[in-house]
Amino acid sequence: MTSPSKRKLVKPEPLAGKKKANARAGVKAEGRSAVSGGVTSGVVSTLGSSSLAERTNGATAPRLPPPTGPPRYSRLKKGAIIEITVFNWMVFSGPVTLKAEEGINLIAAANASGKSSLVCALVFGLGYNSSILSRNKELINYIKKGEKKSFIEIKLKKDERTNTTIKRIMNITQNKLESFWFVNCKKVSHTEILELQKEFHLNLGNLITFMPQENVSKFSRLSPEELFECTLMAIDKNLLERYHHLKKLIREKKEGEHNVQLLTHQVKEEEKLITDLEEKKGKFESLKKLLAKVRTYRVKKSILAMNAKKKQLADVKAKMDSLVKEKNEHFETLRQYLSEVEKCHKVINHLSEQLAKEKKKIKEATTRYVRINVQLDEIEAEILGEEKVMEDAVQHLHENEEYIKNLDKRKKKIEEELHQIERFFRERGAQMGVPVGVPVGVQFGEDDPGALEQSLQEELQNLANANKQLLMRKYALQTEHASLVEKLQKRQNYQNIQEEKFLNSIEFTLRERILNYKRDIKSIVRTHRLLSESALEDIRKGYDLSKITSQNEMNGAIIDELSKRNIIYGPLCKYIKCINPQFDYVLEFSLKKYFNSFLLIEKENTPLLESLYKNYKLSVITMSRENHKLCHVTNEMRERGVECFLYELFESPQIVKNGLMNFIPINISFVVREGTFKNKTTKDITSFNNFMLEEIAKQTNEQVGSLLYFCEQNVHRYRISTYNQNVFIDSFSFVDRRCKILYYISSEVKKDISNLERRRSECEGELLTLKSKMDEMDLQKKQKNDQLNNLILQKSEVNIRKKKKLLLLRELKSVEENLNLYLKGEQLIDEKKDKISKRINHLNGRKVQLCADFFDTLKGHKANDMEAFSLWRRLSQWKRYLSLVRTQNAESERKHQTIKSQIDLENTKHAALTHHIEELENLIKVQKGELSKEETKSLNEIKLSLEEIDSILQDCAIQQRIYNNLERNEERYNVLVLSIERHNENVKRKKEQLKNLGKELETNGKQIQFVLSNWVNQIDECILFLNHNLEKFISFINPEYGAKIELVKKNELFERCELYIKVKFKKTAPFLLLSVSHQSGGERSLTTMLYILSIQKLTKNGFYVLDELNQGLDHTNEKKIFELLSCLSNPSMYKQHFMHHYDYRHIQIDYQSKPQYFILTPQIIRDIFFRDITVHYLFNGFGVLSGQFDEVEPAAGVEAAGVAEAAAEDLLGDDF
Repeated sequence: MTSPSKRKLVKPEPLAGKKKANARAGVKAEGRSAVSGGVTSGVVSTLGSSSLAERTNGATAPRLPPPTGPPRYSRLKKGAIIEITVFNWMVFSGPVTLKAEEGINLIAAANASGKSSLVCALVFGLGYNSSILSRNKELINYIKKGEKKSFIEIKLKKDERTNTTIKRIMNITQNKLESFWFVNCKKVSHTEILELQKEFHLNLGNLITFMPQENVSKFSRLSPEELFECTLMAIDKNLLERYHHLKKLIREKKEGEHNVQLLTHQVKEEEKLITDLEEKKGKFESLKKLLAKVRTYRVKKSILAMNAKKKQLADVKAKMDSLVKEKNEHFETLRQYLSEVEKCHKVINHLSEQLAKEKKKIKEATTRYVRINVQLDEIEAEILGEEKVMEDAVQHLHENEEYIKNLDKRKKKIEEELHQIERFFRERGAQMGVPVGVPVGVQFGEDDPGALEQSLQEELQNLANANKQLLMRKYALQTEHASLVEKLQKRQNYQNIQEEKFLNSIEFTLRERILNYKRDIKSIVRTHRLLSESALEDIRKGYDLSKITSQNEMNGAIIDELSKRNIIYGPLCKYIKCINPQFDYVLEFSLKKYFNSFLLIEKENTPLLESLYKNYKLSVITMSRENHKLCHVTNEMRERGVECFLYELFESPQIVKNGLMNFIPINISFVVREGTFKNKTTKDITSFNNFMLEEIAKQTNEQVGSLLYFCEQNVHRYRISTYNQNVFIDSFSFVDRRCKILYYISSEVKKDISNLERRRSECEGELLTLKSKMDEMDLQKKQKNDQLNNLILQKSEVNIRKKKKLLLLRELKSVEENLNLYLKGEQLIDEKKDKISKRINHLNGRKVQLCADFFDTLKGHKANDMEAFSLWRRLSQWKRYLSLVRTQNAESERKHQTIKSQIDLENTKHAALTHHIEELENLIKVQKGELSKEETKSLNEIKLSLEEIDSILQDCAIQQRIYNNLERNEERYNVLVLSIERHNENVKRKKEQLKNLGKELETNGKQIQFVLSNWVNQIDECILFLNHNLEKFISFINPEYGAKIELVKKNELFERCELYIKVKFKKTAPFLLLSVSHQSGGERSLTTMLYILSIQKLTKNGFYVLDELNQGLDHTNEKKIFELLSCLSNPSMYKQHFMHHYDYRHIQIDYQSKPQYFILTPQIIRDIFFRDITVHYLFNGFGVLSGQFDEVEPAAGVEAAGVAEAAAEDLLGDDF
């Protein structure tokens, strides 16, 4: 649905004895000139979408002579606004012109009428960008939608005689914006516009002088330093520039002092580095001498070490010769011992082989013995098994003796029963005259009982077949009837269809809430005891709860039961049935908001209400006790186009309608036929609305001030102002004709339903006919069954006797067979006993043979065992002899082994010494090659031992550790020398820089003192003046209020200044810092307004803009603020009440000029006298029609002004 368009109509009341005045913009000047005296009365300036030039019907209104006094705009400051003209700008079509006045210009209009559009025009028309607006950043978005050209023209005061006009023309070409600047009709660049900003002291970026609606909250969030800078910019931009220059000088001074400290530190570090480098150079030279000495002594040490090794080598050779000679002498003694040992080993090996063979024979005999034992065990087991079988057979024979006796008794009993049956047949045959052996008939004298029985069976079969056909037909009709009933329920049950369409159209979260309610309805009913347990049990009996579909159907049945008992209805879309499909979209538009609501009848049930709202988050409405009166369409209403009232469009339970009437006026809302308002004027529509208000008021006996009705695709809302009965608001909005939720039974569906109803009645008739036929057939079947049963009963006794005889014969035969079998079993048992005895004898023979083999094996095992024992004893004797020989010759073996080890050790020493001598010779050659000639000659002069040379080298090594971190390279030494020279030059250069920096710091300090000398005095006097004004102004608002300004500086040089505003709103309360955490929104708005007013006499700004700054104020403070504004706008009253009698020597205070304020507000307080305030009312936006004052006739100047003032008062009264 599109956004509603609104229009507002004003009926000007005729003046007695006067003509109607033209209420247009031109009457503003006439109204002002018509008032005598020095103080002007409240004047209304109108802005609209049409031209502001005064239009009359061929006649010009006479004008009064111009007022006497100072010339217009003479007391305004340079840069004040004379006129603002916009064309195709934001909400204005234009061209629209605002003619500003001295003092306070109050721009009052409803929201969205275009007040902020004028503020944006000031920003972009004076060369500023969107950064100070906090709105859309692209300028192209400020051009009125659909337009390609736009311009802003602003006229500023330059001096007493001339003004300066700045014009900005904007063209849109291919979605790109081009801007052209003109100053006094001369094309200029944007740079020249920036120069004009400085010339006219325009500070739109300062929150103190220019505060648009979007930046009202920014002022309270300013930091103390930002507030100080904004204050300086508002007073004089030069003060802010000097403050920034002072901060720059202080920053440069600090940087210079830091540089001096840094250079001083660097010079000290360089000097320290030079000292270290000189010390390192000396160490490097000492190290060179030390290394030369070490090389010489190392060569001498190597020569002495080589000589010592050669002496050791000669000693090793002599020792080796003596050891070899001793080894040869000892080996003759050892040879005899080794021959005896060899002999012992040969005998021991022979005996060991013989012993192994005997052990093998013993092992084989043992294995055979084990095998014979196993065979004997198996034979014993077989003998035991045969004996067990024999015992079982004998035991079984004894046990069956009793059973044989029982079989004999049973045989005799069966023979007796057979004899009795034969006697029965003989007696029965004698009675019926049938010879013996012929089957007995059913009844004596019957013609053919078998044929009668067969005919009865055939008749019963025919009856069963016919019954089956009738049952199949009945089942088909029942199935068709159930299908028809289900189809009728689906077609007629609009509730479920509407509910399903509604659930599909809403968002997922809301749908889940409703479904959760349905799933949990059983627990809700039990928790809040809405239904008894017996009622729930009755509902449950009709459903199979093992299926999910049945559970859902049962929950639906519980919900229906709750609605039947008037406990709770919901969702309400389920109970609304549209009966007029032509206006189903109207009904859906009106009630759609409450489709998801639940109607709780007993609103005293608080636990249930809280559960539905908190746990399930459902929309719940409750019933009101009062009954609403319903309106009906009269004949006169129908003639004027009224079709019906809204409640007549649908059917629902009366209690649901009453519940909806508490929230929607469906009893007085109505529908108008299409084309009713076609070619109708505003006057005709107004007449229709007034007629309907009167008719509805008569029918309801209540005062009605508004209407809601539907016409075609629009919904109209008509309302009369409560302040003035001649002012009304008529708004309308678009309604979509598509109905998405409500369901209506169409003619085709009705036709289908009638066909289904007809077929259902036919099915029911056929079912009744079938039922009567089946009852008749059941009766015939019963009679035939009785006849057949009689025949069967007569034959049953003979058949039973025959069957019993057959059974007894079979049993007799079985008994005789069993007796014969047990008699044969005794013979079989005797034969089996003989076989078992023969088998046992055979097994005993095998057992005797195995025992003989077992004894032979034991004898051979004993002989082998004796032979093995003798061999083992001889082997033990030879082993003892071998150990005795080894013990006697162990000392000789150890001595021989020791000599061999000594010889190997001496050979190793000889090889090692030979290798060391060769290495020392090679080392000496290399070391001598590194020595100079003088060092080589000095080798012979060294007459020291090897120990003394080692001591000297150790001392040199200790000294080398001192120089361990030095580079042992000649190139490094040269680089070290060059580094010392370079650092000396750096020290000299930095000392010169220190001298220059000292001079710069001295100059910088003089400049700071020069700037501070005058700037500090100006700041002190400005703070003094602001403190005085703020204290006076807040005392004017309320004597118990207090305010003061404190300037906090970081140091005596004013490096960083912070401005704090402290206020109190009780006489005994302490002063608190202005902040969000200390004061309310109204208190902060009041303090901000007073601070801005306190600074006006110090500023050079031509105008101030304050957008909706008074919105947080209450009635009393807002009235006081406007009174204060009136006083401040009058220089004489300001001197009388607020003049500060102090000799200001360093600042200039402008007491004569009259400040210009632009205050934008959507509301104005009542009962206030607008003294020296110009009120501009925007005829744009809500409630305004284009050309609505064209029909007003022109009149004389004073009368036109009076009518304009009256119209303005009506407008302001209704809206505010």
